[in-house]
This record gives sequence, C-alpha cells and structure tokens, in this order.
Amino acid sequence: MLIRTVVVVLLGVGSGLLTGGYSAHAAKGDMQVAVQRSSPILEGRILDLKFAGFAQGIWTREASDCDGLTTVDKGRPGAVIAIFRSLMETPEEICQVYGAEQADTDAQRAAMNCRQWSGAETLGLVTISQRGATGISVQDGERPPVHYRFCRAIVPLLQPVSQQAGR
Repeated sequence: MLIRTVVVVLLGVGSGLLTGGYSAHAAKGDMQVAVQRSSPILEGRILDLKFAGFAQGIWTREASDCDGLTTVDKGRPGAVIAIFRSLMETPEEICQVYGAEQADTDAQRAAMNCRQWSGAETLGLVTISQRGATGISVQDGERPPVHYRFCRAIVPLLQPVSQQAGR
C-alpha cells in the first residue's frame, strides 16, 4: 500500500500560518486507465478462431495429385493442403489459427502457430482467397500466392446427433 503525506500550508486571516498534515492512501487497482475497446484497424471485420467455410477441405495443385492421395503428410511439398476448422496441414507442417479476420466473403487472413514435422515451431500469416467455385489462392506471408483446386471434403469424425439418427 502506498501512503503519501501531504502538507497543506494556509495563510490565515491575520499574519499567522496554519499548517496541517493529511495522509492519502492508495491501494492496488486505484488508478483508472482508459483502454480503447476496439482497434480502428479491426473495425468492420469479424474475428474468428477458424478458417472460413469456403476454405474447408483438401486442396491440390493438380487434379492428378488428388487421385492417389491417402494422407496429407505423405503428399509432395507444395502440392497439397488440408484446411479444417482451425487447422491447416501441409506435407511440411500443421498450423492452428489463433486469430483470423474476414472482411468479405471471399477472402480471409489468419495468424497461425505452426509446428513443422522437423520439430520447429513458427508463427505465420496466411491469406486465403476464393477463386471461382472450385479453387482457392493461398499466400503464405510475403511469398507469392499459390493456386489450389478442390480435391475433396473432410468428413468430421463426430457427426451431429441429428445426422447419426438417419443411419
């Protein structure tokens, strides 16, 4: 606890001085700080922890890459990418979104924490743009964008109860 003593000197009606001591007490949390609740950079944007719906699925550079694809980590580097909810997997790494913005419906930027199969960890920024009905463009940081075509959807392991009843 912070204690300050304030000495007040008052001139009286006559020529005499009047002095007095006052103690002020301040405790943790007494200071009020004004914090801006939203950033002007983020105004009008929707923040999320997952990729946009248009980006969900397994994507390949060439249609022939999709035919024999069994797992993404066995694919050729740069030839395949899988995006599902908050995860993005390539043959080199798996990344998890920790912040994503989507200003419009056909583009999204996401900040990711990535774990490379070599064991290294990196932070990254990826921009994904929709290209027609069956394509996306993926730009990793400042690198040039890479175009992918839709290969197949990723089926969730756990289906909602309403979908399981019809089996």
